[in-house]
Amino acid sequence: MKTTGTGRIVLWRGGSLWIGRAGEPTDFHSHHAVQITLSFSEGGVRFRRPGGNWSAYNAAIIAAHQPHAFEARGEFVAMIFVEPESREGRVLHQLCLGEGISSLAYGKLELEIAALTASYMEGTLDSELATCARFVITKLAAMTTVPVVSLDKRIEYAVELLRENIGETVQLADIADATCLSPDRFRHLFIEQTGMRFRPYVLWLRIEIALTALASGRNLTEASYAGGFADSAHFSRTFKRMFGIAPSSFQRE
Repeated sequence: MKTTGTGRIVLWRGGSLWIGRAGEPTDFHSHHAVQITLSFSEGGVRFRRPGGNWSAYNAAIIAAHQPHAFEARGEFVAMIFVEPESREGRVLHQLCLGEGISSLAYGKLELEIAALTASYMEGTLDSELATCARFVITKLAAMTTVPVVSLDKRIEYAVELLRENIGETVQLADIADATCLSPDRFRHLFIEQTGMRFRPYVLWLRIEIALTALASGRNLTEASYAGGFADSAHFSRTFKRMFGIAPSSFQRE
């Protein structure tokens, strides 16, 4: 299998950082996260929408659920994923929603990028890398004046319940009942607020758990079971649909 990247993956509640050398291009994919991509070398990165041409960037932001392919062979890059349920995630999602993929002012992030690069090169702890990545998120969110509507409190509570019970079989009707909504009303409100249907959202949370297991050194089968997938094939198919690569094609440092 061809390598699509070599480096480190660090996760935190509602986000993650993938940093290192890019390998083979990804397939078209979309995921439930705003993606901030930073190039630390002169070659930059390239993105492509379905039916479109490749476009080059030094820094870019991609809206949640925006289909795209990615290419940056041999380049040193960082990809920061932010879920749009958080306040900063909603700000960033609104920032790039019109274009889907937008260029970022690289110079305005110079200090944050330098700190992230230094942290990675020095081989710091995951917690320190995460802090540097989250500084980038905070800086970007503070730079925009885009008005943002807060997440509906009922859906906010539903997301909390899902996270707390993701290790069990989760039924839409049970979560709807806990938020005092009918299943139909909850289903429509959930899609409206998150941009995603309930079942795919549960899969997204399970992917997070499995990815955390992979990043900690567990093998593909162990990570699949940790995330509640029937087997590694199911996990790999879901992962590739969301990230455009097979989970085993990213080599951990």
